[in-house]
Amino acid sequence: MDRISYIADEPAVSAYRLTYGLGEDITQDHVQKHLDLEGALTEELLGSEPEQRWAVFERAYTRLYAELPWLNEGVFTPPDFAPWLKILKPNSKVFEVGSGRAMLLRFLVRHGYDCTATEITRERGEKHIADVDGIRWHRTDGVNLDNFEPAAAYDVVVSTQVLEHLHPDDLPAHFAAARRILKPGGRYIFDTPHIGTGPHDLSKVIKAERPVFMHLREYDYEEMQSLLRAAGYRKLQAVVVKKGVVVLSAWMFWFYVLIDRIIKRLKLSPARERALRNSALFMKIGPPSNIWIAAHA
Repeated sequence: MDRISYIADEPAVSAYRLTYGLGEDITQDHVQKHLDLEGALTEELLGSEPEQRWAVFERAYTRLYAELPWLNEGVFTPPDFAPWLKILKPNSKVFEVGSGRAMLLRFLVRHGYDCTATEITRERGEKHIADVDGIRWHRTDGVNLDNFEPAAAYDVVVSTQVLEHLHPDDLPAHFAAARRILKPGGRYIFDTPHIGTGPHDLSKVIKAERPVFMHLREYDYEEMQSLLRAAGYRKLQAVVVKKGVVVLSAWMFWFYVLIDRIIKRLKLSPARERALRNSALFMKIGPPSNIWIAAHA
């Protein structure tokens, strides 16, 4: 089957600049190049065989940032990492999957945490992590973590906006491996975009209904519950942050699962589901646009 080509029209260019924090110097040609390249890379990633997947992923992400250098130039408001100090126990040993610029770990190491950052590509690891004082950096495939790290070595595994980039077939192995490198009673704490309010990747620039680029799959709470239970996690909590108050709640997790289950049974179109989830009432009581879970080993 021929790959679908997407066109960078003027609305797409405006949306692209906003999404990636870029300025007026970004033209239609820049956006078209990104659409074409990421479309081709997405096809390669989804079609990759397990035994070649790490090499395919490393090559794809190295190409993406090498051929689209402006992606490293976007201006963003730094995330508020303060809630993590209420989520993590003091002096925890923390392992992060897919650290990127390691902004979270840079924050945590300043507050006394023992931090290990990881990347699947040597280029991004050496560029963004290797020179940060107090942070070790390791290279892994992002999936079979226990092939790179000893068992029961960490108090906490974290990932932020990573799981949606993994091959969907690899998520069961990823969750199981993360559990194995956790100490007894340790936690895997992660966030990932909720599919019901997406897509959250380049796809939204072209107004696609679902992810068609390098968010290989976005999930909901019910899917996460099934995957985490199958991987052996014994307790699942939603991480809820509102007005500086941080709550980890098993009850809220189950409530979010129930809401997702009900919405699925309504069989709404993606556009109607987004409208429902973005309504004022739903935003007060329903799952947020970002899944945030603490899974206990």
